[in-house]
Amino acid sequence: MNLNELLSDRKLTTALIVDDGYDDVPTAQDLVKQGAAWENFFADVGEDDKALIVEVFPRYDEIDADELKSSNDFVATIWGLREKLRPELSLPLFEEYNQASKTDKAFLSKLEAALRAVGIETIPTGRNIPDIGKTVSIIFADLFLGSAQNDSDLEASLDRLKNLLVGREVSPPLVILMSSSPRLADKKAYFRDKAHLLGAMFRVLSKNDLINETRFSQVLTRLALHNEDSLRLASFLHSWDVGLDEAKSRFLTKIRRLDLADYAQIRQLLLNFEGQPLGSYALDVFDRMLQHEIEHDAATILAAKELNKIQPDSYPPPYIAGSPDLQQLVYQTIYQNPKRLEVPGTESGAPVAFGDILVKRTSLQTPVAGATPPPVDSDVLVILTPACDLARSDFRQALMISGKFEQLSPKAWTYKSAGTKTPIVILPDNRRMWIRWDLKDIQTLRREELNALLADGGTHKILVRLRETHAIELQQKLLADLGRVGLVAQMPATFAVSVEAYTFNIESKLQPLVLPTLQLEGGVCYMGRDKDGNSISRLGLSEAVIDELALAIVGIDKNTIHQKSQETLTRLKNAATLPASLHVPDVNKNGYTTMTCIGKDANGEEVQHIIGLIARNPADTESLKTDMQKHGALVLVVRDQ
Repeated sequence: MNLNELLSDRKLTTALIVDDGYDDVPTAQDLVKQGAAWENFFADVGEDDKALIVEVFPRYDEIDADELKSSNDFVATIWGLREKLRPELSLPLFEEYNQASKTDKAFLSKLEAALRAVGIETIPTGRNIPDIGKTVSIIFADLFLGSAQNDSDLEASLDRLKNLLVGREVSPPLVILMSSSPRLADKKAYFRDKAHLLGAMFRVLSKNDLINETRFSQVLTRLALHNEDSLRLASFLHSWDVGLDEAKSRFLTKIRRLDLADYAQIRQLLLNFEGQPLGSYALDVFDRMLQHEIEHDAATILAAKELNKIQPDSYPPPYIAGSPDLQQLVYQTIYQNPKRLEVPGTESGAPVAFGDILVKRTSLQTPVAGATPPPVDSDVLVILTPACDLARSDFRQALMISGKFEQLSPKAWTYKSAGTKTPIVILPDNRRMWIRWDLKDIQTLRREELNALLADGGTHKILVRLRETHAIELQQKLLADLGRVGLVAQMPATFAVSVEAYTFNIESKLQPLVLPTLQLEGGVCYMGRDKDGNSISRLGLSEAVIDELALAIVGIDKNTIHQKSQETLTRLKNAATLPASLHVPDVNKNGYTTMTCIGKDANGEEVQHIIGLIARNPADTESLKTDMQKHGALVLVVRDQ
């Protein structure tokens, strides 16, 4: 399927091009940098020039110069009179604007032609966008709507784009942000977040790239290929947005029916005997009620079912370098918000609640800016006494098991069930650790010992409180592994890595490829597990890096690489594209392993082709073992940061 057919199949057939180059009349903002020209203009206006201006703009004498040059109407007046006014008066004002406009029009003409060539109908517009702009399938938006190209022009572009997306949250258009400004790359994350765009439906390209036939085709192909899955994700997120509001409304309607008398009855008939404070109980109950209402939303459930149709084998590379902080999401699923600790969990006077994690205060001291953080005392305790026992007035002692903090690193992040662990904990100064629990080190402390331990001058402090399911899992493991509670699957972890690329030259040495984007951005290592629980890692590279690699591969001369690697180079160059992610060796393994991608054999059947080698933290990058040389057309070296 060629690009024209792909765009037609995905119903991507209309494009709105928003650029101030289409405007016939400049605005005051376009001339904001012409301070000296404005001063000369007002100083040199003669009587004949003034008469012409007053005829069109009668209030000329009533308004001061600063206000005039900030008036769109006045600028439009001077623009309309530019042929009648003395050239030395008007030309300096519009010289820079005219040159920029000429350059813009030349670019826009080429862009329109490129879009028509792939079957896309174009709708050109300047700052005043027609209503049809809300129905197009693709939007090309200028980063700066104005010749000044300052923050005000950027916000003008952003405001217009946001307006075009209103009402299209379920089926948003593809958005391509364009500019000749060097600030373009720096603003893409800002634009994505402010306009609520998905990275898979959004690109930022220089105007030079857009009129480069190869780059233009590459970007549209990638956006079109994944558009259906992107729309599923957009619908899912919008369903959450709407569903949360509706769930909140239903939830508040129900809890408002509980009046003061109801809370009094709950306390008298239940909580007085349970020993749990009313505030803590209400939070527990209302948490579950709100979750129930969220699960009731039909649109959210339907959108979630649609996510199952996303094909994980062909997902695109992440567009914006970096990745979501998945460890932070893991943390939030495991622990209650620390603010919850301010609400007492019992009325019995017990200083702890079920699932509380106790650490030494010396480990929680926030270091002075620039100073070395204090060492973390590895000893940690978790309260596993049942909540109902802690709430009793005759509560005497708490049951605990001990654990030890370990530094969170790629080596430590594993899905294997060896030992008992809590995969992440975040200290107040944002240091990340994990906890290895010792089920054989069972401890107890009496009430008065706990009070002394956690008093203002005590040695320990409650750091966080495990959510009930995670605390129960530890409790169940402690109680002879009688049963386990099913938990939400732990998300993969992400770790930043540096990446180097080489070819295996004719002298049997690794020769580096010059890849500035790869050197700047590096990659992200995703660490997860396979069906047997074994740890696996995949390297994610941004779109810009993959494109840079692809160009470098095309430029490799087979006569400059080792003869044994030339067959692999041929397969590498014939590959349609590099995979969006690559399998990398485990962090604890040495040596190089092969990289593969899907290709076709002589019969047209899909097969896995070896296209190069990859290693993680190798001690030696000087050469390759004899048996690996034939795969050395492209060698990637990944290093954990």
